[in-house]
Amino acid sequence: MKALVIGGTNFIGPVLTRQLAQSGHEVAVFHRRISPEIQYGQIQGDCNDADDLRRALEAVAPDVILHMVAWSQKQIHVLEQALHGGKMRAVIASSVDVYKAYEVLLGLSDAPVVAAPCDEQAPLRDVLYPYRGRVEADFAHDYEKILMEKAAMRSAVLDAVILRLGMVYGRNDPRHRFLEPIQKMRQNARRIELPKDAAGFRASMCHVEDVAHGIILAMESHAAREIYNLAARRALSGMAWHRRIARLMHWHGDIVVDETAATADGMNYAQHLVADTGKIRKQLGYKERLPLDEGLAGTIRWELENIA
Repeated sequence: MKALVIGGTNFIGPVLTRQLAQSGHEVAVFHRRISPEIQYGQIQGDCNDADDLRRALEAVAPDVILHMVAWSQKQIHVLEQALHGGKMRAVIASSVDVYKAYEVLLGLSDAPVVAAPCDEQAPLRDVLYPYRGRVEADFAHDYEKILMEKAAMRSAVLDAVILRLGMVYGRNDPRHRFLEPIQKMRQNARRIELPKDAAGFRASMCHVEDVAHGIILAMESHAAREIYNLAARRALSGMAWHRRIARLMHWHGDIVVDETAATADGMNYAQHLVADTGKIRKQLGYKERLPLDEGLAGTIRWELENIA
């Protein structure tokens, strides 16, 4: 199968393109800057420019599009313009941040805590544009995966599969999700204190290698106009992650829950962000390829190599 990966140079993208090639698929990457690290066909352009994208589609003639950087409905509308009426299968990366649970977690409304886990039919956020005024980044003002998903699923030219990803970690993680405990343990801290709310909070995570595998399964399937949660089967608590990191780093200090402290970031950690992944496991046969400890150990090694 010939795949055009839109946005294939950061974090998930290189892992995805490598796995695609290893699985025998033809790969081309469409992105803004030509990268010497990419070993596959590269086409330079802007996914927000229909003419750029149309030239890429004509050059590659893909069987499927894997869109990794569709964060708003604009990217879907541009893709429709580029296709110029031609039908195309597309696997599109979304996020579990579309769920109402994320709204409650961020404290964007006074809505009550939502029961976890969230399956694909769970309520979505009523508050749109969750990062406006909260994140200083170019994408933040227009970011809204809910509207992106609706545009893709209603499209007359896209046979879309939406993958709602949990929090992704692994080598080259730009968010460095486990950096804080890794740094403390590397510095041989004798004691790490966790606020009670953070110690008990659970969120769906997924190693980048397993995310790439799930995307390829969706691509190879006959699924169309479907939505799947993609994350690990179990959502560990903050305390459980700390304990696993400690064991893998051979750190023997104490991890203590501070019953009186709360995390000072305004988040409502009584709201767990856990995704039910039963649908993708049943319909597409998804299961993790990388043992949890192996993936976490690799993440720790990468962080230790890159700590200034």
